[in-house]
Amino acid sequence: MKKTIILTALLGALVLVSYGQSVTLYNTNIVDVENGKIIPGMTVSVKDGIITKIAKAKKKIKRNQTDYTGAYLMPGLIDSHTHWGNFTMTPEYMRDMAESYIADGVTTVRDAGGDVRIVKRYEAKLDSGNIVEPSVYTSSFWAGPKYYGGRARQDTRGYETVNAPWSQEITDSTSLEHLEKIIIEAKVYGCTGLKLYNDISYDMLKKIVPLCHKHGVKPWGHFAIFPATAMDVVKAGVETVSHTYLIDGKEGFTSEFKAKCFSQAEIERRDSIFREMARLGTILDATIKICMTNNMEFAARYTNEAYRAGVKIAAGTDWVYMEGDRMKSAFLDELDLLADSCGMSIPDVLRAATTVGAEIIGQAGRLGVIRKGAEADLLVLKSNPLESLKALRQRIALYLDGKEVK
Repeated sequence: MKKTIILTALLGALVLVSYGQSVTLYNTNIVDVENGKIIPGMTVSVKDGIITKIAKAKKKIKRNQTDYTGAYLMPGLIDSHTHWGNFTMTPEYMRDMAESYIADGVTTVRDAGGDVRIVKRYEAKLDSGNIVEPSVYTSSFWAGPKYYGGRARQDTRGYETVNAPWSQEITDSTSLEHLEKIIIEAKVYGCTGLKLYNDISYDMLKKIVPLCHKHGVKPWGHFAIFPATAMDVVKAGVETVSHTYLIDGKEGFTSEFKAKCFSQAEIERRDSIFREMARLGTILDATIKICMTNNMEFAARYTNEAYRAGVKIAAGTDWVYMEGDRMKSAFLDELDLLADSCGMSIPDVLRAATTVGAEIIGQAGRLGVIRKGAEADLLVLKSNPLESLKALRQRIALYLDGKEVK
């Protein structure tokens, strides 16, 4: 359970309002995102940030119950691809990120590589009651020497060594003993997973992934980690792969390849990778918004191919708007694109933003669901999100750890 404190005067208008140690949400329609259905007329009881009881609503509203007759209750949303540690380097940017993500109903994010020291500073402010923001699950960023190229390391600047628990340069000669040591260091530092990024071979991946499993660290990575190909990454057991467009590897950036990317041979090649992903349960962190913004519309069609092959899709942005000089979340736009451009059904889009995101960070059953024992990060909506994603933009209330955000 996350730690929360009652807040009084915070970022803009964000305030956590406590109703004591418990809250009861009366007569709401639960959005069962796991099964894609509505469970009408239910009362949800929360204590100390955890859902303790779900029962059929009785006719009489009791004291301290909040009446949500006609409203829809669903779990808080999860952005599976952010760079919170890079985008929040100033108090102003942190305010923008916190306010815009909370406004979109995002209560949890995965930091897919960045300066974890920054995240830790803001987590301390969250725990002390100075800010209201989503919970952040961090990663340790790993790459080979060709990626770093001798340039200064920004994400470890000021640390006593170039490498740090949240950022490591490795080579094919890095020993198993050292790999295990730095995986343990990452876990002790608070990193949920590794972000395997670039210049890492297939042979090295086959060493890293079992060590991750041994120590309870999630192996995450780019779809292609050059020289490891997309198929190499999948077969090595990387659990979540980011950016659909990287399935083509470096060749995919050439004009010659773009001219043939939808040939029968290439469609079949991608399909073989997607079917292996479906077999192994590999999750695709598609990041469609950033692709569309950078003239890579083909990524939406690739994602549709993955979806039809049975691959689990996660909702991750890797993106923020700049509106004037303020950062803005693009998460709800990402969900719209998954439905409108990638052909995903609305129930599957909602799962991408809840249950699949929770699976990525190792919190299946605790986040992204409404069930007894789950964390009480909750959205109250005016209309049914299983009928239209527009419902996500028509919120009545949001609860973090069972406390309402005003």
